[in-house]
Amino acid sequence: MWAGVQVQDTIISEIRTPLRQALVSHVIPQLVDTAVYTKKTMLPAHSVALGQVCVSPDYAAPEAYARSLLAQDFDIESLYLDTIPETARLFHDWWEADDIDFIQVTSGIFRLEELVYSLSAEFVMGMQKPKPASSLSALLVRPPGAQHSLGLLLLSQYFKRYGWQVFSANQFTEEDMGFAVRSEWVDVLGFSVSEDRQIPALKKTIASLRKQSGNPHMLVMAGGPLLLLQPNLADLVGADFSCLRADQAQALALEKVKQCQNHSGVRASREP
Repeated sequence: MWAGVQVQDTIISEIRTPLRQALVSHVIPQLVDTAVYTKKTMLPAHSVALGQVCVSPDYAAPEAYARSLLAQDFDIESLYLDTIPETARLFHDWWEADDIDFIQVTSGIFRLEELVYSLSAEFVMGMQKPKPASSLSALLVRPPGAQHSLGLLLLSQYFKRYGWQVFSANQFTEEDMGFAVRSEWVDVLGFSVSEDRQIPALKKTIASLRKQSGNPHMLVMAGGPLLLLQPNLADLVGADFSCLRADQAQALALEKVKQCQNHSGVRASREP
């Protein structure tokens, strides 16, 4: 009788061990991923409300409103990808309709940038999935003399969220960029372009930076508002690829770098 019980316990133990391993290795991580991606997507009405608080006299209102949405289980990635860019576009529409003046537009954009910085730690560190780009680096800049910075800021946040080491600055001169690509291993050089007049100079800048780069296989990405009007922007400036959305830009950049590394055998930026 006792031997039969011992055999039964052994069988149960043998069943439980792989079952426990399967739960830990596969089922629980999938449940965690599902929980992350079932957060609620933000709506156009949220962009309107965020815009209104950004142009209000209450300087603390934008962050308070954003955090109230996150507390209601809205997705922070949707805030960065959908709501904040749409709010910036609303400022332009409201200005053209004479609902707000230029000072309010400028102040509103500044508050959006402050909001991105305020939530940066939660956004960058909040992704629970593995960060596939943790060995890669990107230099993300505007063409010399360009003014718009919100899109570049959002782009840099997305790259950081997925593990990239990001070098970025709003006021990089061409000399600064040259120093950066010579002194740092840069896998992707990304430009946010907003105006047609920037194209001729940017094409020369990209050609020069390719020659100076310590990484002979450095890839160049072009994006920004101008891509909506110039779908062939990459060809116009001599870049390798282009993308408009920040999340898609990060994913495409990762794919392109991995393809290049596999083809050329080049090392990753942070590998010994």
